[in-house]
Amino acid sequence: MNRKMFDTQTSSSRMEILGLILFMWASLSEPFNIDTEHPLRFHGTPEDFFGYSVYQTEFGNRKQIIVGAPLEGNSTGEMYSCTADLESCTRLQRPGATGSESVLFFGMSAAVSSAALTSCSPYVPHECDGNSYLNGVCYQFNSSLQTVSNFTAAYQECTKREVNLVFLFDGSSSMKAHEFDMNKKFIKDVMKKLSDSSIKFAAVQFSGQVRTVFDFNNYQDGSAEEKLMKEKHMKSLTYTYKAINYVLKDLLNRVSSGADPNAQKALVIITDGDPSDNDDDNVLKKCDEQNILRYVIGVGNVDLTGLTQLASEPKQNNTFYIKDYSGLKGLLDNLQKKIYNITGSKDAQGRDRQRELSQSGFSVVYQQDSVIVGSVGVNDWCGALYEVTGSGSEFRQTEIIDPAVNKDSYMGYSTVLGMRRGVSLLFSGAPRAEHRGLVTLFTKTESTWTVTSNINGEQIGSYFGASLSVLDVDSDGDSDFLLVGAPLFYQSQPRAEGRLYVYTLSEQSCQKTLNVSESTTGRFSASVASLKDLNGDSLSDVAVGAPLENEGVVYIYLGHRTHGINPEHAPQRIPARSVLPGLQQFGVSLSGQMDMNDDNLTDIVIGAQGGIVLLKAQPVMSVSTQLSFSPKEISLNYFECPGGNTFNAFNLTSCFTVTERTSSTGSLEKKMNVSLNLNVDVVRGMSRGFFDQSNVSSRTLQQFILLDSGSSCFNFSIFMLRCVADIVSPLKIRMNFSQTEMLSGNSVAVLDVHSRTEKYVEVAVKVNFVAPLDEIMLIIGGSMGGGIIVFIIILVVLVKRGFFKRMRPQDFFQADENVTLVKKTSADRKRMEGCKME
Repeated sequence: MNRKMFDTQTSSSRMEILGLILFMWASLSEPFNIDTEHPLRFHGTPEDFFGYSVYQTEFGNRKQIIVGAPLEGNSTGEMYSCTADLESCTRLQRPGATGSESVLFFGMSAAVSSAALTSCSPYVPHECDGNSYLNGVCYQFNSSLQTVSNFTAAYQECTKREVNLVFLFDGSSSMKAHEFDMNKKFIKDVMKKLSDSSIKFAAVQFSGQVRTVFDFNNYQDGSAEEKLMKEKHMKSLTYTYKAINYVLKDLLNRVSSGADPNAQKALVIITDGDPSDNDDDNVLKKCDEQNILRYVIGVGNVDLTGLTQLASEPKQNNTFYIKDYSGLKGLLDNLQKKIYNITGSKDAQGRDRQRELSQSGFSVVYQQDSVIVGSVGVNDWCGALYEVTGSGSEFRQTEIIDPAVNKDSYMGYSTVLGMRRGVSLLFSGAPRAEHRGLVTLFTKTESTWTVTSNINGEQIGSYFGASLSVLDVDSDGDSDFLLVGAPLFYQSQPRAEGRLYVYTLSEQSCQKTLNVSESTTGRFSASVASLKDLNGDSLSDVAVGAPLENEGVVYIYLGHRTHGINPEHAPQRIPARSVLPGLQQFGVSLSGQMDMNDDNLTDIVIGAQGGIVLLKAQPVMSVSTQLSFSPKEISLNYFECPGGNTFNAFNLTSCFTVTERTSSTGSLEKKMNVSLNLNVDVVRGMSRGFFDQSNVSSRTLQQFILLDSGSSCFNFSIFMLRCVADIVSPLKIRMNFSQTEMLSGNSVAVLDVHSRTEKYVEVAVKVNFVAPLDEIMLIIGGSMGGGIIVFIIILVVLVKRGFFKRMRPQDFFQADENVTLVKKTSADRKRMEGCKME
């Protein structure tokens, strides 16, 4: 048994919870038409992760499934095209990587259109000055699945930008000899670490005086290290501002020292004391004007507030503190990263990486004549989107960013496009934004994408925005709902991992409508996909993957005009073991927008680690019922006490009219096995009616029948005892039915969940009098008890039949206490007259 939780929410400003609906269901009651008995499987290998991504498409009148295997070939990755008619897969051919570049994880993402396919690798490392850049590449295929071009959005070229960096280190008397040596060793280690970069180094010792240890020329001719190690300790005061001014004049701005006028200038200051002089020459202002980057390392008992002012912006980030000179070793990697960043893009200014680690192609979608790719690593992992048009010399890219997104947000992790009343909607997920996750809505006016609104996640670490899908529930071309997955969302009661959020869309905003969680620890909503109408109700449906629930589970939900997902019906739960046994992470990818076998029914494709499965839809049949009986009433003449005999009180007819809700074509037999259940006299503890003439306790009947399109009727006889206590109340009969697989036969169709499966009828007992004006009453004497019982029964009947409204006063006469009043018919009168004559 599984429990599902729905939070239905109104559009009020506080998003109050409108209701909480809990459902409990068994797998046999799942009212959906995805056939799990006849899956079509395509197998790869788990090591290659064949099935990581799946897409349905049609090229050249051939319906195909595009499958990604990003770990194949030592993680270079491959894409495959699989066809249902041939039940086989073919590898797509693409050009190999050029030069020293190597493409990894190709097939992680892709986008399909009616005439093209774009598939990306977000992992293309290339070397630059001894460091690795990490960009991405996307390959474009035509309708014949031949590679026609490729592009690299947000690609960072290795510019090998020249950097002139000066170490300005303290030689004051407060420093001990071994500490002075540590200082020199630290400088030597930094130079060694960055020896393959485009950085040129120089060094200056300062105290009461300032002295060049080696300049840029010495570094280039290889004599710098020797000069550094021979440098003597000056042991005097700490004239810091004087030393900085010296560096500007004699090194950074003097060509004869080997400085490059076009290089980025940088200064690393290492000191264990506060400045002994003042900035009378405004040397820090000169540094800012010349865009000289300054990093400050304070050692021991120094005034950090004063030292921080020596650093360039952001001052706090560019100031380091260590307790003593032995801490220089631990600072090496951190400072190396800072220095390395200077050699990146021209706008980085030593602070942030921009495109060096862009990883473009983490997500990809088509937008009319352009392609939009997600680049999660842009701007220190803030993330961005790039809209790409053309190829080769015609290649153009436009950056799409959300200024509100901070570092390490991963915007572009997921991307989806929608349309609302002619306005293009672009959604991008940033699952690490503010640790809670964020989805940004961009709208396009003319050629510019503008941030329209943001949706914030609710729980820290939930990875809100990791998966996205838009739902056009009524297929009118307007996107009605946004589906957002938060696969790491956790709730304790009932225990669940993963939550799907449903938002109602407008042109300017998104309003939360529904939350859906499943009782599982399977990362529910790691994948989500809108499905073309499955059950013929003209509403699009939804598939949600939970790839870590056991071997993986996929949930299928019916669409709903108001909530997007129907909260009244439990989903069809498809576990991996039922359709693709032996594989893990079933449901990691989903697609369900096409009919793959030409029967005009939507089929879905589900990916796992090492295989995919095509699940076909079945026809959905709407069933209406009619319950009738004959004769119209049970004659009172059948009843006689005492008496133990039975009689056929009436015949019951149950008719079914079956029509198809879907619009399937081809030779599908639209038959359906149902279990028909009948119950006689349902409102009474002991039934007066029964189905088996020899068994008075057989008040219920179950029959398995095979229904086909059209009408079918079934007849049943209902029996009663001749002597029963109640011959006044009608018999209430209940009929219900449900789909079952108990009956053998070619059962292909599925019962529509909207069909009414229960019906009631009442069969009355006919009272044999009409109360004519000449009718007389017969007074029969009897015992007090029996007379009262009969009197009450007859009185009730007379009142219900309106007898007293039609009688004249002269039709009544007074009776004694110990007599019973009954109605005398004409036949009774004749019999009495006959007795008198005798």
